Amino acid sequence: MTTLTSISELPNVPAVYALYGGRRRGVYVAYVGIADALRRRIIQHLVGRDSSIAAGTSAVVLNPDYVTEVRWWEHPEFKERHVLEAAELVAFDVLDPALRSRRNIRQRVKQLYVDEEFRQKMRSLLAGEPTGRLRIFTLQDVIEKIAEIEERVSAIERRLMRD
Repeated sequence: MTTLTSISELPNVPAVYALYGGRRRGVYVAYVGIADALRRRIIQHLVGRDSSIAAGTSAVVLNPDYVTEVRWWEHPEFKERHVLEAAELVAFDVLDPALRSRRNIRQRVKQLYVDEEFRQKMRSLLAGEPTGRLRIFTLQDVIEKIAEIEERVSAIERRLMRD
């Protein structure tokens, strides 16, 4: 699994992704979506804030300021849009996000979603380790890191004063 700390490092691949909120033991799945180009979609959500779920054009809104992590899953079959859409429906079942956005489900997607072999394959994928994670640093993370650095500097200064 790849762990990243910069959106620019995200691959531009088809993927099912989950946006997480919370910290430590309070982590939860806020939103599950799909992307034909993962980096572009995450930028749309978190930087441009112009996706329907982040821009307030849907009934329930995602606040990008509270997203602490992005996890994504890749699969060779995701190059086919109907497979990606059906995998998203399975992801809703597996990850149980607070927000879901899929509407107007095409017949081909429904047929694949009810196929037990497909569902089992996607459940295994989505219940396992993600292909990667993107850690989003919050203001609280930065404040804690600054406090940690200040403590280290103070300890070094005390040692230098004694020597």
